[in-house]
Amino acid sequence: MRPILSGLVLGIALHGAAQGVVGPDARADVVAVQPAIVEAIADASLPEAPLPQQEQKPGDKPLMTESTKAATASMPMAPMFSRVIPAGMATPQIHKWDKITLATRNLYSATSIASFVASAGWDQLTNGQPNYGTNSKAFGQRVGAAVIRDSSQAFLSNGPFAVWLHQDPRYFALGSQHSIPKRAWYAVTRALVTRDSTDGHAVVNTSLILGQAAGTALNNLYYPKSNRNFHDNIAGFGGSMGGAALSFALDEFTSDLLRAVRLKHGQSSTR
Repeated sequence: MRPILSGLVLGIALHGAAQGVVGPDARADVVAVQPAIVEAIADASLPEAPLPQQEQKPGDKPLMTESTKAATASMPMAPMFSRVIPAGMATPQIHKWDKITLATRNLYSATSIASFVASAGWDQLTNGQPNYGTNSKAFGQRVGAAVIRDSSQAFLSNGPFAVWLHQDPRYFALGSQHSIPKRAWYAVTRALVTRDSTDGHAVVNTSLILGQAAGTALNNLYYPKSNRNFHDNIAGFGGSMGGAALSFALDEFTSDLLRAVRLKHGQSSTR
């Protein structure tokens, strides 16, 4: 829990707290729409990605058929606490404390810090919410708000809500053997569809949806009073869901971009 507390302290120090609370959405309302959403996004479902395997505990449901086990027996095993599972790699089943560990480990990295600054920079450029103004002090407040908002949303989605709803918070990359449009569609729809962590079947990503909603509600603790209203909360939630979809797209294609850069660099060095 130390990384969570240190990040929140950093965010609060950069920002300064305000007051007001809005509660998160009820679970029942979201669960009720699961079948319709899963059916609507059936073409972007999960079978293309490798299924979890190994390290099952007594009482776990079977994660794959015998034929699937045979097909993936030669796959390399991805690390347990890797948030992104590359295509062509198998992974052990993830359990509740593994999810909490995963959520904590991935809160503060070079990419997440860059995301905090980029998010604050965009809001500063457009003078978007939280509306602190456009001076240097406002930028510092926006960075602090981004740290608190993004950290709380990521931890709640990947930790407590993933445990409660029995969902796998990891991203399973589709890989370069598929077309770019198919990979892009698959990636952005992971904001709405994920896999059950007990048997791997596709489910509505309620852990992410509720985590984003709860984090948005917490914005009312420290956002300016002018942003503590229904319209801005809905807009903030929509922006967070869009940001999650974009993040999954980056997860899908980052390895390809890095591979292309390394290849180009290698070709340049041999000339």
